[in-house]
This record gives sequence, C-alpha cells and structure tokens, in this order.
Amino acid sequence: MNWWMIGGGLMALGCTAGHAVAGLNLFYRPVRSMITNEIHAGILTGIWHLITIHFALSALALLLLGAYGRHDAAAWLVAAQFAGYAVLYLAISLRLGGALKLFQWIPFAGTAIVTAIGAAS
Repeated sequence: MNWWMIGGGLMALGCTAGHAVAGLNLFYRPVRSMITNEIHAGILTGIWHLITIHFALSALALLLLGAYGRHDAAAWLVAAQFAGYAVLYLAISLRLGGALKLFQWIPFAGTAIVTAIGAAS
C-alpha cells in the first residue's frame, strides 16, 4: 500500500468533483448559455466531459496504483499532467493580476506533488 499515491488519487478525485460539480454552475452553464451555434455548443460539451473523464480516470489509476503499492511510470505521468495543469493555471492567473485569480492551480499542484512523492517512495 502506497499512502502517498492514495492521497494523490483522493486529491485527483477532489479535482474531478470540483470540475464536475462546482465548475458546472460556475463555468459550463454560463458559457454554454451564451453559445448560439449548436456545433460550438457541442464542442464545449465534449471538451467539458473529456476533462471530467480524464480527471476521474487519473484518480482511479492513482488509487489502484496506491492500493497495489506500485509506483511506476503511470504515476509519474499523472504527476506530470497535474503539474502541467498547475503551471498553466498559475501562469494564466498571474496574467489576470494575481496568483489567486484562478485558484485551480493549487489543487492541481497538490495532486502533482503528493503523487510524485508516492511515485518516488
């Protein structure tokens, strides 16, 4: 059992829930209501669900890796993905005027760090 990896999986699960639940009302529905072109609306919907699925499968992968005590390349890949998300959101947030303008980089960075610790242990 790799508790760091389990922690990373739980954090990724939190990112999944935040995206699927909080993001639905804060972002998806307001943006979707402003799109009049149905093709564009369909693309937004597809992208939205792709992200949710990706977060959920990343969480599942980390939880399974943690349960079996594995810390292989898959864990490093998920850690790198979440680190990339964190860097992207922090850069955008800073361009918008402050580190907390878009706070999403914080749970992404936490997931990346905890997962990397689990992968290294």
